[in-house]
Amino acid sequence: MPIYLNEQHAGEFVDMPSAIVAVRAAFLAQARGEAVNIPRTRLAFGERRLNLMAGGGRAPERYALKSYGSATYHILLYAAAEGLLAIMEANRLGQIRTGAASAVATAAMARPGAGKVGLIGAGRQARTQILALHCVGHVRQVAVFARNRAKQTSFCDQLEAELALPVRAAASAAEAVKDADIVVTATNSSTPVVMSEWLAPGTHVNAMGANAPSRRELDPQIVLRAAMLVTDDVEQAKTEAAEFIDLARAGRLDWNDLIPLHRIVGSPDIRDHDAITLFKSLGVGLEDLAIASLLYDRAMASDRFKPL
Repeated sequence: MPIYLNEQHAGEFVDMPSAIVAVRAAFLAQARGEAVNIPRTRLAFGERRLNLMAGGGRAPERYALKSYGSATYHILLYAAAEGLLAIMEANRLGQIRTGAASAVATAAMARPGAGKVGLIGAGRQARTQILALHCVGHVRQVAVFARNRAKQTSFCDQLEAELALPVRAAASAAEAVKDADIVVTATNSSTPVVMSEWLAPGTHVNAMGANAPSRRELDPQIVLRAAMLVTDDVEQAKTEAAEFIDLARAGRLDWNDLIPLHRIVGSPDIRDHDAITLFKSLGVGLEDLAIASLLYDRAMASDRFKPL
């Protein structure tokens, strides 16, 4: 019988360094042909939507189904032999695994020593993005811009105390990303929040807030300028990454130019020092499998959980 794990359990048993290791291992397994990702499906029920996504792996032989609608997120974790292992509340898990995926991509794509971060957004996803980058050694200082100035100030104060590193509020998005080594966008904007001319040569961009065809965080010229375009799932990008979809429809982008994240994980020396690189994070079921397996194994090791 399955166990039930809530948001508090996720906070207790899952830490960011371990999440990064788990997500990276999942993409390495995919590179070996030992894991699969099933892109998100969005089902409409009148004005409501139910979102479904999944991932599976061989070692151990498990698979996970994530479903969510509105603000309610759940993961069902299965084992091939035992069936349903756990039902998990997955709001916090989603934030952690998305940050972990960006960290995995940044470790492979950013220049060595990159540590000056420009962040657009000041929500929960923005926080876990920076915490994850800090875990892989890519944060020395952070400049943050958000439209809500009170939220921006509070976010900067809390993050600076948490990291014990300089975190400042920028007066504009352009100021936040000026001379940054790494730029992170964590918004749900329908129009670009970062322009190409703001980016210095060699900048790595993590665009993770917009995962619907109606949302666009990046100036199209950033995509065209980037020497390396990476996403966590190319097929999912074809329905969710508006910055890519628009250019492909206009005949200015070939989908074959996109590199799935699993192809670069563990690959040394993959970038030109002065090139712009872009990771378009969509959030995929394989990442949910990795984080759910981590939580389940930690919970069961604690001897505090018995089957329902």
